[in-house]
Amino acid sequence: MPKRSQCISSPTGRTSFGKVLVSPSKMAAEPRRRSRSPCLRHQGKPMADAGHGLLADGLLPFGACERVTQVIWSSARSQAERVHAARRAQPAGCHSSNMSTEPAQPEPSQRSQSQSQSQTSCAFSGALSQSQPSQSQPEEAIASSPAVAAAAEEVLRLALLTLAETLEQARGSHSDGLGAALYRALRPGSDACSRSVSATKACSSPAEDVLLARVRAMSLCAVAYWRDVSQDLGKAASSLSRFLEQQRRLYWRRPAWRGVNLGGWLLLEPGPSHQLFERFGAEARCEWDLMQKMQAELGTEGTEQAVQAHRASFVTEEDFRRIRALGFNSVRIPFGYWIVTGAADGEVFVGPGLEFLDRALEWCQRHGLQALLDLHGAPGGESGETPCGRERKEWEWQQWRLGESIEVLKIISQRYKGHPAVTGISVCNEPSEKIPSDVLCSFYDEAVRTIRAAGMPPDEVSIVLPVYRTERLDEVWRLWNKHYDGFVRHANVAFDLHLYHVFGAWWERQGFGSQLRMTKRHRKILRRVPAVVGEWSLALPQRALAEDDLQEDEAYKAFASAQLDAYSQASHGWFFWNWCDSPLQHPGWDVRTCLSKAWISEDQITASTATSSSKSSC
Repeated sequence: MPKRSQCISSPTGRTSFGKVLVSPSKMAAEPRRRSRSPCLRHQGKPMADAGHGLLADGLLPFGACERVTQVIWSSARSQAERVHAARRAQPAGCHSSNMSTEPAQPEPSQRSQSQSQSQTSCAFSGALSQSQPSQSQPEEAIASSPAVAAAAEEVLRLALLTLAETLEQARGSHSDGLGAALYRALRPGSDACSRSVSATKACSSPAEDVLLARVRAMSLCAVAYWRDVSQDLGKAASSLSRFLEQQRRLYWRRPAWRGVNLGGWLLLEPGPSHQLFERFGAEARCEWDLMQKMQAELGTEGTEQAVQAHRASFVTEEDFRRIRALGFNSVRIPFGYWIVTGAADGEVFVGPGLEFLDRALEWCQRHGLQALLDLHGAPGGESGETPCGRERKEWEWQQWRLGESIEVLKIISQRYKGHPAVTGISVCNEPSEKIPSDVLCSFYDEAVRTIRAAGMPPDEVSIVLPVYRTERLDEVWRLWNKHYDGFVRHANVAFDLHLYHVFGAWWERQGFGSQLRMTKRHRKILRRVPAVVGEWSLALPQRALAEDDLQEDEAYKAFASAQLDAYSQASHGWFFWNWCDSPLQHPGWDVRTCLSKAWISEDQITASTATSSSKSSC
């Protein structure tokens, strides 16, 4: 169980989402890398026809998807730049109401007033719950503006032309295998077009319609994003999230994660690793403290033997089999950096231990589970809290050894590239709020580049970037998009949020009704950003169940149902914390106990997993 020694503030304490124009950054040309996914690479052979092969299920080679994405994003951005330039050139009061003349940016004094109002009513977390497009028809809602629809048609035309050219080149032939719509894009106005189209219709498939619908949706959302980003960041965030959702469906085959954490195995924590703590360090608060106590009692060699025995027995293949049988499709495996490189000089951790990760991934592959590898304890710590392996009240963010963290991620990526079970890497766990957001985003940018360069492409591995708490989401989102164009430049990345309802004075004061209402707020947030809920549980403060006539079992069932409904909106999925925990802790931390008490049912897990599978293929 994660421990928090410091009081976590109320989630209502937010920073404002200022109305500033995001200056478009030029997307750096990244080196082309052939996908290592066996289902996506064609190894130099002509690509299959639209009705028989990759396009038959509505998927694209990632290289083609990347080109289309760049064309859509840059075209929509260029349109927005021309609109703003034309608007600035017009005399005051002469702006028309059509698409090509967006509302003017406020003057400095007006902007200051708007920002002041925004500080009280337009924080990112609040903006996420406003101006929400329909879940079932988001593109139709966006396209209801004739101006956006007209602008998107030009972007779509360029995107389809790029797609048709890319596929034609990949086939090593002419457009014989292209469907009708793509052929028209490649040969507009051709005298032979009508005859050729009738011939190519035989090669078309419903999958081509799906693919084209996704490209159209991306075009609409990109235009809407650049229209709104200087005026309404809530709407802009929604458009960007939908854009990325449709983009990912062009190349990603896997269902969203529906899994459990294996905490306490390769990084020791008092709750999950309770047997070691109870035996050797009842007063220890973290792995560092425990290692010191064990070394004093057992010596260095005895400590290493005891830790290795724990690692060999804490999780077995039977656990992986049971996890899959219960309906989960994935596991999140937290580990300390010392598992990869061994402990740094002067540090007491026991390592390395990569053979345990090797074994876990073999079991994942054998039992059909995806694995998210989670660098839970970074060199120097990403915080001074227990979850990173060493609690230090005097910790400062400069003690996080960022360069060594990048090296650990590189080693892991090179070792497990191409492994069929590895579908995600989390670059750290719960970064402290002491870390400046610009430093954090810079680290994330370098981490993503390192993992991709090491051989883990976006169509095989998602990269998880922890934000941790929703209070920091607005600031990190703005920096990631403004300075790095991060979600578009780096495909298949997601923010990690840990949505606990139990830590801190604010949560302690909330009744059960308020707890349920917060899950609805989280649901709205998750619909606006690419995200994974890396940790959640059924633990509640005592006050939450103190209301009259509230039955414990019924309350926890309702709490579980509300959370599962909310977290189903996370684009990349969720992981319950934890697979097991101490019997002395709240039972809501142990998913096996929650299942035995029927607070969560196997049917709920199975249904949630089935829903994520259908979303990935629709």
